[in-house]
Amino acid sequence: MATLEGENHGAIEIHYEEVGEGDPLVLIGGLTSTLEAWGLMRAELATRCRVIMPDNRGSGSTRLADDDGLRTPERFAGDILVLAEGLGLERFHLMGVSMGGMIVQEFAVAHPERLASLTIGCSNTGGKQVVSPTAAVLQAMLAGSGEGASEAAKKAAMAIQIHPETPEKRADRLAFFMATKKDRPHSGEELRNRVRGIAQFDVYDRLPNLDVATLVLTGSHDQLVPKENSSLIASRIPDARLVEIADAGHIFFVEQPEATHTALLDFVTQHPV
Repeated sequence: MATLEGENHGAIEIHYEEVGEGDPLVLIGGLTSTLEAWGLMRAELATRCRVIMPDNRGSGSTRLADDDGLRTPERFAGDILVLAEGLGLERFHLMGVSMGGMIVQEFAVAHPERLASLTIGCSNTGGKQVVSPTAAVLQAMLAGSGEGASEAAKKAAMAIQIHPETPEKRADRLAFFMATKKDRPHSGEELRNRVRGIAQFDVYDRLPNLDVATLVLTGSHDQLVPKENSSLIASRIPDARLVEIADAGHIFFVEQPEATHTALLDFVTQHPV
């Protein structure tokens, strides 16, 4: 475990973990994730990369001296720059999933020269072009994600993030992911701030100008961020590669870590720093 201090609209102390050697690969989590969410892939990724996993502002052990509550993907992207500068990363690979996918898109359009490759998982472009989940799916996710949610609500929220066969066929992986939510849950206020921030996100018109090798990943059965969004992202970024992870929902990197790390490592190896 390590911390790094910097400035992004006020002082921030970023908590992160680092494993492995090789080209640096920074992993950015989603709406309710802490860095522990990468646990099923980190060992394999570390065989070929220097894997750097920070907690986002408002998550885990990352701390803000004076928190204004703003949680736009653009603000989060500024924290990636703080991390990169503090660790001396001139160029690196960057992956983000869900809200993290929005964050890494913001970083990429602002700082393309810093990236050897970009991987966007289970995310969208923002704006009017988003293919939204149903109202029932969104409500279940928010009701079961915050601090103080009932066990029934947590299970309902998890059910919409996974493939229907995961509870039976991949119970150990599901149990791992649910355990990552217990120690440091996000408050209702934090989640509301994030939802408000996401509402301001829109990179649709900027993506065609992006000159970064890009991989787009999606789960075959994603209800929370329908896979049509990933197809749209891939169509907007020149020469982007789209890979669908079979038998997986929104948390494809937990349900199918082998398929995910294989696709990711194959891609970053083709685009060395």
